[in-house]
Amino acid sequence: MSSQLLHHGELNRRGFLGGAALVSGGGASAASLLVLGGGATASDADLSSVAGTKFYADGRVHPFAGNTIVCHLPQQGPDSGCFNALLDVYRDAPNHAFMRKVALLPPSSYHMTVFSCTTDSDRGVTSWPSGLSRDATMAECDRFIGDRLRSFTLQTTLPICMRVDPQEPPPGEAPLKIRLVGADSDEERKLRALRDRLSSYLGIRGGAHDFYYFHISLGYLIQPLTDDEQHSYRSTLAAWRKSLMEASPKIVLGAPEFCTFADMFAYHRMIYLAG
Repeated sequence: MSSQLLHHGELNRRGFLGGAALVSGGGASAASLLVLGGGATASDADLSSVAGTKFYADGRVHPFAGNTIVCHLPQQGPDSGCFNALLDVYRDAPNHAFMRKVALLPPSSYHMTVFSCTTDSDRGVTSWPSGLSRDATMAECDRFIGDRLRSFTLQTTLPICMRVDPQEPPPGEAPLKIRLVGADSDEERKLRALRDRLSSYLGIRGGAHDFYYFHISLGYLIQPLTDDEQHSYRSTLAAWRKSLMEASPKIVLGAPEFCTFADMFAYHRMIYLAG
């Protein structure tokens, strides 16, 4: 892979805009998937809505306030192998023509989502915390959930251990989806149980709760890929997946963090989940 690291601002100037979509989504399997836009696979028809909520069509980040529970990837020390391998992906990405259609996130934001809480743009009955008016401001929602989580008992053995799923992703998925699964069946079960407890405690349950895919977000697709670009993407993804598995056979994560965000560029920790 190239050793040249291009800054996101330089990518903007040179037009390399689009998404390495390693994000959470729903699906039909209990395995983890890093998918575009925090939901199901994107199609050409919904690209405009994705660009209009999290990114503008020209690749600039769009305001998108909310809160979430994540584990940031360790950037230093013995467990930083995955972060360092993803930096190599970030370095290599501009070498590929299909990356003109992606908007990269800053590596400082790299994390795995444990439980998606709320966003300002989605105040549905099941997506907003029980006990809080749906007319509340986002700042009030942040405080409400943060205060509740200070009394939440984690009851989950740490660290959290994941691994890259080596299987080829199904056709039609958005670019740069890297599947993750628990390091073993016990890890998978404990995370599913934690998600169930958080859902009941906060009164929030997403439509894909039972089939949720854990994720690490690297970017977002803002334009559809051609057939040739899709072929290039899949072969490149296979190489990146292999390098990640070799560099970090086990992805070790610490205590989940309740974070707030104004957009997709940064997740600001309010508290660690404890106990």
